Amino acid sequence: MDEIGHARKALAVCNGGYFNVSGNFGPVGMEIAEGTRSEKFVAGEWVGGLMVRQGKASLVWSNEFQDAPDISEFVQCSPWLVSEGRIWPVSPGKEPEPRNNRTFIMTDAAGRWAIGTAKRTGLLELAHILITPGIITEMKVNRALNLDGGPSTGLWCRSESGAVQFEKPGWAVRNAIIVAPRDSK
Repeated sequence: MDEIGHARKALAVCNGGYFNVSGNFGPVGMEIAEGTRSEKFVAGEWVGGLMVRQGKASLVWSNEFQDAPDISEFVQCSPWLVSEGRIWPVSPGKEPEPRNNRTFIMTDAAGRWAIGTAKRTGLLELAHILITPGIITEMKVNRALNLDGGPSTGLWCRSESGAVQFEKPGWAVRNAIIVAPRDSK
């Protein structure tokens, strides 16, 4: 992530979608990187993805996804955390929810985006944090998607002054989400 961030003149880089840790290191679910496709979309109740189509990013849920040749970037992941400003219902299990490191991506209804990490949190707890007034003051979260977490959790970012902060993932990851100024290419 550090090399990618510097090479791409990025503002931020985080780990992306799930991958097969044993075997071929291939993606779990659809991945499209610079127009190159890997695997097929796997539909599911809590499945979503970060999609770039005709230069515009969006978070799409499984029931909204329609494949098209003009999708240049896509990373499938799950579960949804927030949809239309509300916590996506995660069915409570019989056991306490696992508290892991998490990576997430979120957007509001006005075109603002953020990526982030959370330490030792459950999915439902993270969703509550994202929509609780006063915690995130820069935007009101409309949609949020959990990305690959656990030992994959990593975040590289550069401040306006150029200072770099890097939370290195515990292991190598297959893909990353890169936030870069439009004029960086």
